[in-house]
Amino acid sequence: MTSDGIKTLPITIENYIDAFRESYILYKVSRYDVKGKKLLQTLDKYYLVDIGLRYYLLGDKKADRGHILENIVYLELLRRGYKVYIGKVADKEVDFVVESSDGIEYYQVADTVADTKTLE
Repeated sequence: MTSDGIKTLPITIENYIDAFRESYILYKVSRYDVKGKKLLQTLDKYYLVDIGLRYYLLGDKKADRGHILENIVYLELLRRGYKVYIGKVADKEVDFVVESSDGIEYYQVADTVADTKTLE
């Protein structure tokens, strides 16, 4: 909004994000400190419920394959019933920390198939 010359306050942005979440357009994912094994209070991340909305709003020209793939993996992990967090180790990010009845697993998504852990 700022790049379009529209002045906003942080509370305005928070209200928009809350409205999108309540409308089931966005999922909010909490950040998990992998080393301290606790949830962090800040730096949440958001994923679209339907990746088609991204194409509708941005078109194909601004497609970022890595972000799109990460969003798709997040949706698949949710579909499988896992509790999903974003991981943090010092100043590095772990794409997904997944909690299931089998324990905790870590997933790092890359935009090449060889670097992505296969979901079975």
